[in-house]
Amino acid sequence: MGLSFVLGGGGAIGAYQAGALLTLAEAGLTPAALAGCSAGALNSAFFGAEPSVERARALTEFWQAEASHAVLSPSLLSRVRGMPALLYHGDSLLDPRPLRGMLGRFLDAHDLRELAVPLSVTTTCLDCSAAVHHTEGPLIDVLLASCALPGLLSPVRLGDGHAHVDGGVVCGVPVQAALDAAGPDDLVLVLDAGLAPVTGSPGTCAAEKAPWMACGLPIGTDRVYVPPMERSRSRLLEVVLRSFTVARSVANRAAVQHAIRDPRVRVLPHVADAWSAGYLTSMPTGPRDFGRTTDLVNAGRAATAAWLEAGGLSARADAPQQARRSD
Repeated sequence: MGLSFVLGGGGAIGAYQAGALLTLAEAGLTPAALAGCSAGALNSAFFGAEPSVERARALTEFWQAEASHAVLSPSLLSRVRGMPALLYHGDSLLDPRPLRGMLGRFLDAHDLRELAVPLSVTTTCLDCSAAVHHTEGPLIDVLLASCALPGLLSPVRLGDGHAHVDGGVVCGVPVQAALDAAGPDDLVLVLDAGLAPVTGSPGTCAAEKAPWMACGLPIGTDRVYVPPMERSRSRLLEVVLRSFTVARSVANRAAVQHAIRDPRVRVLPHVADAWSAGYLTSMPTGPRDFGRTTDLVNAGRAATAAWLEAGGLSARADAPQQARRSD
């Protein structure tokens, strides 16, 4: 039996995902294949270069570093400096060069095929209006394309001659791509990093209005989970980001609705579940809020450890859960 990991996009929630990866690695669970999108693609490439506990721990440190925050969540000054580019070129607000430079410092591989673990990175092709799952090609270019949130970062023209943007536009959690490459006896572990998770099943996930259950974790609060909404001081930027969040949610739910019912799929606790189970005391205000990355890393570690202890690896993704609130 082989393991495949699917790492969805979610901006700053990639820190939660990194914590989950560290716990999985410490439990001796390493992937034979990876599929990632956006922030999940960055995590997949970093971990896939060397799937070890040490590498996973370094990934959590990367998410907590101030230098990483400065690149992944640019300051207002950086955005102001980007306005001329937006006005003259019209395709992005932010300069992609800092992100490209950071990826070059952390990743030695030049092509996707050079990673120790086979990796599929999902982008959205603007010319053909479809998700594309890349298993070869220039690593940094493909990662930049997978992270190119429309309006913030420029589309990337890849080797197929087409312009590509964030895979989350249509397929932010590429479960089906992983299933297509998996064998009949393999397991596919899904780490959805969305503040509004799209892989939860009604009755099993806190984000799906299950009052006493959260992916099998005991609930530690009566609070009903409501995904934080994207906010910005710029009304224009806020409208763009919130509109993208709505469109992404609809498209991504459609993309995974059949795949997550596959008996090979195991959905790990979402950040919503970690919050409802008491592993996270406060939520980020949005996917670009990097002020809580340490809390997110710790919550990802704790929720994943509890899931493993509860037998999550052997339970069907859509199986009824038995967890109840302790009165």
